[in-house]
Amino acid sequence: MNTQTLLNNVATINKDNGIFVNAKEFLKELRQVATAVAKPSDHRPNLTFVHVRIAENNLILEATDSHVLERANVAASIPSELVGKEFLIDGKFAKNLSKSPTKHGNQLGIYPQFNEEKYLGIISIVGGGEEFIDDSRENISVFGYPDLVRVTPYLNDATVKFDVQQKEIFPVLKEIVKIVNKPGLTEEFKEVKKTEVVALLVKDNVVKLKYSNWEKDLEFPIAVTNIEVEGEFKINFNVKKLKQRLQHLSSRENLTFRFYQNAYRPFTISRENGGLGLVCPIRWY
Repeated sequence: MNTQTLLNNVATINKDNGIFVNAKEFLKELRQVATAVAKPSDHRPNLTFVHVRIAENNLILEATDSHVLERANVAASIPSELVGKEFLIDGKFAKNLSKSPTKHGNQLGIYPQFNEEKYLGIISIVGGGEEFIDDSRENISVFGYPDLVRVTPYLNDATVKFDVQQKEIFPVLKEIVKIVNKPGLTEEFKEVKKTEVVALLVKDNVVKLKYSNWEKDLEFPIAVTNIEVEGEFKINFNVKKLKQRLQHLSSRENLTFRFYQNAYRPFTISRENGGLGLVCPIRWY
């Protein structure tokens, strides 16, 4: 179905404000982002929306469970007046829509509704001669993905960074995970260990991981290069999540860790091949 035919099928939509994407590519990435973090847990919130940022030539899809942030880019044809705006897609709506990515034709028209810059909580997605409407107005009390600034870092915002090879940090993460899973822990520690929280400390030219087993604090220095930090920086994170991000990489792969403004935003892990991983910090309150 060509663009004009698609538009003619939806008389109620402003035809000048459509975002057009390849249906298969968009739905594949939408489902990946929506399901990657949709694993309910007693120990962390399950945030249920996919957040979409509208760039000049692409859509940036993001979702988080507050421990990790999943991100994907999809090429798109975008009207200039929509560039820079943001909208949300309900997680269940996203997963249902993307179950059969090939049945909606070759192209999708996406029509989020705005009042000036504010997203109104309604989006229409049109393809294959059908219109699908996500009306989330009752579930969006305040515009923006929960803690939007905290969970969506931008690379040029980094205030602390360092480079490290996978072989320098991954064995340390493995060792800490062994300690976390060590049998014979006290009942009190068993309750705390469920979060698997580790602190990363950056000061001067030293980076180390710090873990408490309630008997003493254990510190693990890491050999890194190209440190940039002002004063001292500390962030808490889930050690198993970071281990999962790095376990399939080459031991000699160089990684750049970047941290943003404060300890409440995710840090990014940039790979030599251009890949990008993100890990959200853990709040104690």
